Amino acid sequence: MRRWRVGTLSLGVLLISLGVVLLVAQFKRQFILQTLLTWWPVVLVLLGGEILFSVFTAREPEPKIKYDLFSIFFVAVMLFCSIGMYALTATGMLDKICRAVDSSTMAVDVPPLRTTADERIKNIVVSAPAGRLEIKRSSTLEVTTFGQAVVNATDRQEAEALLAQHRVVMRREGDTLFIKYPATVYPGDFKPYIREISHTLLLPAHIAVEINDSGNYFDLDIDGQAIGENWLIKGSGRINIMVAGLPDLDMNAYVGDVQQLCGSANWQPAEIKNETGNTV
Repeated sequence: MRRWRVGTLSLGVLLISLGVVLLVAQFKRQFILQTLLTWWPVVLVLLGGEILFSVFTAREPEPKIKYDLFSIFFVAVMLFCSIGMYALTATGMLDKICRAVDSSTMAVDVPPLRTTADERIKNIVVSAPAGRLEIKRSSTLEVTTFGQAVVNATDRQEAEALLAQHRVVMRREGDTLFIKYPATVYPGDFKPYIREISHTLLLPAHIAVEINDSGNYFDLDIDGQAIGENWLIKGSGRINIMVAGLPDLDMNAYVGDVQQLCGSANWQPAEIKNETGNTV
C-alpha cells in the first residue's frame, strides 16, 4: 500500500497555480507582484488542508503523517517564507519594495511660471537652485521660468505631483520681484525623488538683478545679452557667461584663487585687503 506523503499535493498545486499566473501575466503584460504578495497565505491553507486530508483518509486507528526529506525541507521553507512575508506586510516594507520595483526614470517638463515686470519693478532677486540655471534675455517685459526634470516615480502622474511640490515661487514686495527656486532633497530609498532638474529663466534687460546661492552650489549659464546694468551674483558655484562679438561688459569677480578665472575674458587680477589688512 502506497503511503501518503504530506507536501506532494501542496507542491504540485502551488507550482501549477504559480506557473499559470506567471504565464497569464506574460501574455497580458501585467505587473503581478502585488497580487502574488497579497495571496501568500494560500500556502498555509494548502499545507493545513493536505495534513487534515491525510489524517481523515488514513485507514489506521492512529494515523501517522509521513514526510520525506524533500517535503520537510519544502514545508519549512514555505513556513519561514510565509512568516517573513507577513512581517514585511505588517511593517509596510512590501509596499515600499513594490514601489521601488515598479518605479522608473522619466523626463518631465516643469510647468512655466510667468509675471510681468512693469516700470514699478526696479530689482529682481533670484535664489538660484542647486542644479543648473540658464538665464536668457526676454524679448518682452515678462519674467518667465520653465525647465525639465528627471524624476524617479511609478508613473507620470506621481512625477508631476512631486514637481508640483517643488515649484518655483515668484513674489513681489514693493519694487522688488523675488524668484525662489526650490532645493530638491533626496528623501531616501523607496520614495519618488527628483534625480536632476534644470531651469531656464527669461529676464528683461533693463532691470537690476541679484542672484544668490541660498546655501547651495549653483551652476549658472548666462546669455550676455540678458545682462543689463547692476548685476550682482553672490555665492559659490560655476558661472558661465556667453557673449558674442565684442561685448561692452564690465565684470568684477572676487575669487579665492585666480586660477578659478578662465575663458576668453581679459582678466586683470588685483589684490584686495580686508578690514584686518590681510590680502584676499
